[in-house]
Amino acid sequence: MINAVFNILLNRFLFKGRLFHAGCVALFAGLLTFTSCNLRRATSDNQWTMHTTEFREALFTDDHVSEGFLAPLDDGSIMLLFRLDPGIGGSHVGTNGYIAKMTYDPAQDKWGEVETVYNSHRYDDRNIHGGVTNDGRIVMFFRRYIPDGRITEGRYFIYSDDNGETWSGLQTSGVIFGIPGTGQMFYNPDIRKYSTLEYLSGKNGILFSDDGSAWEESALVAEDDDVELTEIAGAWCGDGRIIALIRDNAGRYGYPLLQVESYDNGQTWSQPKQTNIPPDKHWGGAPQLIYDSERDLLIALNSDRYSRPDEQNSLFIYTASPDNVMGNPENWTMQHELLRPWARGDFEGDRPLNLNLYGYPAIAPINEKEYLVVFTERSRMHGTEQADLYYFRLIFD
Repeated sequence: MINAVFNILLNRFLFKGRLFHAGCVALFAGLLTFTSCNLRRATSDNQWTMHTTEFREALFTDDHVSEGFLAPLDDGSIMLLFRLDPGIGGSHVGTNGYIAKMTYDPAQDKWGEVETVYNSHRYDDRNIHGGVTNDGRIVMFFRRYIPDGRITEGRYFIYSDDNGETWSGLQTSGVIFGIPGTGQMFYNPDIRKYSTLEYLSGKNGILFSDDGSAWEESALVAEDDDVELTEIAGAWCGDGRIIALIRDNAGRYGYPLLQVESYDNGQTWSQPKQTNIPPDKHWGGAPQLIYDSERDLLIALNSDRYSRPDEQNSLFIYTASPDNVMGNPENWTMQHELLRPWARGDFEGDRPLNLNLYGYPAIAPINEKEYLVVFTERSRMHGTEQADLYYFRLIFD
């Protein structure tokens, strides 16, 4: 591996069979003193470029639609599971909120019809997140919220073994962490378990499961009386390591996302430290994180909300090698800043720019070169909050 990299670098300095300068030889020899991790990182960075497609509407409707996750299915399609509060009166919170699904066909670049998955008909069924096991089981976490009392009736999960056609009854985990984080469930091959991250009352926790049907094992991730720790997203990234990004609920400039790390598969964690996500220490909303094992690359998604004018709110795509960002939380690389759809000059529609960007990006792989990303725009209309779903594809060249 090292010799191959040496030869590649050497050839780049050749011109018509001659070296530019004999001193280059010493430079190349010095490169061999770098660790294999550094060489792997340098090679990886030079092997890909990233671009995105234009924003397109996934669901543009009078309903308030938001907060979900993407579940890749066996046939190559991707199911979005999300919160839907119907009608013009649907809003950020409301007792009519329920769980819906619709499916994306990557080959046709087309979304299917909206279908109901679960409706309590009494509570706001919200904070919907989850993932898919290696065997195809879709696991979905959510809570039933009482808006008038601002309390949670209960925290549940359900699962499907037939691509979302039918679902189990309500399941509970019985652990202290109860509000699903914004990141997806992920698999840890080191311990052969699935994990999901949650938060409650200023604490973050991690849950473990063998197959997604029971979640009785947990560990504390972070607890800090001086910081309001809320939404969290994490990913396993090899060699017993898990990294997580946390929203600091301060909601103002100077409070970007926080980072915590585990080197023992989630049993113990570092103290939260500020990252460079979003840029310039703007406040970061709901985080999203995924690990691309083929590229040894962490992909983080985030949006700013409170610390910049509404017309400047953007989605951000950051990347990092685990080796470069573990222990260095301000070492993320911003790949793209994507201005919110309704702030663009070419936006055509009746949505006024009078609320900050909601965000809540969800991500899932389409194939080895592409990812699907879905997020939420919003404005205030007819005396309530209007929200719609947009999507784009993230492509590695």
